[in-house]
Amino acid sequence: MPITTAVIGRQPIVDRACDVIGYELLFRALETSEIACRPVSVDSRSGDNGESVPDGDAMSADVFLNTMGIGLARVIGSKTAFCNADRGVLTGKVPITLPPDRTVIEVLESVTVDDEVLHGCRRLRELGYRLAADDFRWFDGAERLIELVDIVKVDLRISDVDEVRELIDRCQPFGVQLLAEKVETDEELARFLDLGFDLFQGYLLGRPRTIASPALGPSRHGVLHLTAALMRAEANFDQLEGIVRSEPALSYKLLQLAAIGRLGEAKRRIRTIREALVTVGLNRIRAWLPLLLLRPSGASVDSSLPTVLSRARLAESLAEHLSSVDTGFAFAAGMLSGFDLLLGISPSELPDTLEVPDDLREAAFDGTGDVGRLVAAVIDYQRAGIVPVDLPGIDPALIDRLAAHSFAWAVDITDQLDAPAA
Repeated sequence: MPITTAVIGRQPIVDRACDVIGYELLFRALETSEIACRPVSVDSRSGDNGESVPDGDAMSADVFLNTMGIGLARVIGSKTAFCNADRGVLTGKVPITLPPDRTVIEVLESVTVDDEVLHGCRRLRELGYRLAADDFRWFDGAERLIELVDIVKVDLRISDVDEVRELIDRCQPFGVQLLAEKVETDEELARFLDLGFDLFQGYLLGRPRTIASPALGPSRHGVLHLTAALMRAEANFDQLEGIVRSEPALSYKLLQLAAIGRLGEAKRRIRTIREALVTVGLNRIRAWLPLLLLRPSGASVDSSLPTVLSRARLAESLAEHLSSVDTGFAFAAGMLSGFDLLLGISPSELPDTLEVPDDLREAAFDGTGDVGRLVAAVIDYQRAGIVPVDLPGIDPALIDRLAAHSFAWAVDITDQLDAPAA
């Protein structure tokens, strides 16, 4: 399982009282020696030194996945995420993996506002996302966009005061909030407070900050295998569950995606990979996979993967002999309990990093409940050969046999993931 570094930039957005209400999330390139802290223009195709950089859709995919990888709570806390959106995001070709109630989608100024884009904006609003017009300047037909957005962002470097006043007058009937970008001096802040702006962003109020965290990247083999299974007419949840179970990174990302929920659904407790698959649905998974394929993926498999997979499989196998324990829940908790090994971090750091339901977190890391006690027993068995004595109806010989089968299964899966993708 490739270990990657999830990197993202964020810049605060404040209200008239200078309280932070959200953060714009920014693409950050990860270089070999250090994290690049320079912003990259989303409509560029080469950097300052002629190096290749991703297009806008690939950058958005990177921002979405890295935010999930680092954890929404760590990236924005209780605030709102503002995310740039190129044409592919707006038209649904690149899915958004962030929750609608915590996200503002910014329509980039480089996007041609045509019927397809407007239809996409309406769809996003129906899903519960708020919209912003980025670096906005009035144009013929702008009303069609402004009636769909909640926020209009004005770049103070490309708009003079007279143009800003005219823009305010034109936007007033639509009831939008005005956000002043690139505020760099106290005088500029005072001027645009007087003009009636609601929100502000710029170096005066906070420079972009880069956040990085170790993250699991799914193997190329696993992503391609899942893609192939989804393309078959007879694709079913049994096939998909088998593939996802062998990939901790895919399992965790799917659990995160399921937690976002669907339009009109109350948030449900998701405790198993099967429940996550059913909640997300085949069509949404098909839309999600291109995000993974847009990103480079490591070729090597982490050496701790067999340990983590065999732990999950052994917990599941033992659960089959315990009437009080859900097998799928046991597998998911067993896998999550080993993420410290996969990420190379202290176990104490892990619970705050992973965004999963509380009962799944508590079972994986605190030994809470029947599943938690089972997972703790499996960990003791793996680490010290301690045979659990408080599992009713399970004798030591059965545990040894199930452990051997679980390890053989894990090694076989690992060998498949480490093989070159066809």
